Amino acid sequence: MPLDRDVLNMGAREIRESLGELLRLTSRSYSELSVDEKYSIRYNVIVLVEALVALCIHLARELYGYMPRSYSDAVRYSCSRLGLRCVDDLVALVRLRNLLIHRYWVIDDHMVYQSIKGDFRCLEEFLRVLKEGFAQ
Repeated sequence: MPLDRDVLNMGAREIRESLGELLRLTSRSYSELSVDEKYSIRYNVIVLVEALVALCIHLARELYGYMPRSYSDAVRYSCSRLGLRCVDDLVALVRLRNLLIHRYWVIDDHMVYQSIKGDFRCLEEFLRVLKEGFAQ
């Protein structure tokens, strides 16, 4: 089955919206954030990663005929095939999502905040490659 442009465009839009919200929230100092805003950061990380993974699974299956074994595998495989050099950064986002979903230990919201304050150049590069290569 060929790539579905609607899937690609919708996923990219979800990533951009979540990224925008994360950047808005982290533009303030951590001490100024309410509990609700901290939970919003968690939620938007999850939404962003779910959209990233959905895109990577779609690419892996439809473009490369590869069946990923996990979320990390989907991201690592697809992004490597796309030629991204910062694949480990995106896999780290998947691991952060896993931490938030499965609560392997108590969530340190300050650590999540600091992770988000880092740059998203790799995610932006992924979106650029996706747009240039596949989306309309």
